[in-house]
Amino acid sequence: MLRAVDIFHFNDFHRHLGTFGDGSGGAARLASLADRERAEHPGSVIVNVGDNAGDNAVPSPNAFDPLADIFDAMGIELVALGNHELEDPTGNYASLRTGFIEPFDGQVLCANATVTETGSPLPGTKPYTIMEINGVDVAFIGVVTRDLELAMFPSAGAGLTLASPEETLKELVPKVRREGADAVVVLAHEGLKEAESLASRVRGIDAILAGHDHRTTPEPVMVPSPGGGTTAVAEAGGYGQQLGHLRLQVDTARRRVVSVEGRMIPVSADLPADPEIQRIVDAYPGTQHVEKPAARHRWERVGSFAELAARLQGDRAANQSPAGGSKHEETTS
Repeated sequence: MLRAVDIFHFNDFHRHLGTFGDGSGGAARLASLADRERAEHPGSVIVNVGDNAGDNAVPSPNAFDPLADIFDAMGIELVALGNHELEDPTGNYASLRTGFIEPFDGQVLCANATVTETGSPLPGTKPYTIMEINGVDVAFIGVVTRDLELAMFPSAGAGLTLASPEETLKELVPKVRREGADAVVVLAHEGLKEAESLASRVRGIDAILAGHDHRTTPEPVMVPSPGGGTTAVAEAGGYGQQLGHLRLQVDTARRRVVSVEGRMIPVSADLPADPEIQRIVDAYPGTQHVEKPAARHRWERVGSFAELAARLQGDRAANQSPAGGSKHEETTS
């Protein structure tokens, strides 16, 4: 018997609560769009693929306010950790735990980050979960990039051991299959090209929802799988400008995905604002409105944070004005 599994996804929200200057985007319109689409697709699920904190706010006690309230009101069931969630120079991740993980009603996934001292997952997170969606048992596994070289703080990932996403998935995909998963979806905060590489190297994955580099796939990229068949890879840009929709057709008798299709839905200015979400946004003093959507960026590493910190100290000592430590190039690709 064929059953459809509809997964709505977004990534790299970066706490962008307000609309852009043209009226598009924003948490309230994103929520309104998600409500509309889920009403048209009963039994669907909405997931997030990480980097929900602001780009430089993680050490603050309110770094994640009011994301848990917004995500709960939107009915988001799953969130994967991104690299910005791990940029805590204290190494205890109190802001992440108390500001988001503990108040959030959904599940937080991260399979390849463990506490070095104990070998256990970061408190409040789990490697994977298996959910029943429209009569189909779907496994979701979360992985995060190990590349924290461009992190805002030198101790990003402090106290954590970040295993290879590839090796982690090679261990967990067969495990969730043995536990009864009819389909396997990976939430990979790894970047589109890296997600495509995982799809080509790890057997048994049906779909990878990517994040990290803010790229957009108008439709899923179908990557040949080492076990035969293909793995669908999709990414939904960033800053709440789009909502991705992935549909899996699953043969439950044979426990396999027989087809995948997907699309990107713009969070346009003509969408109504969800009133409950809008009240939350209006009550938050950090809401920003920008003139236009942020450009996509291609980052080039030109030095480490430690090198930059040393230069900053030297500059201060010499009463000089410091220069930055990384550069980026805007691209429309």
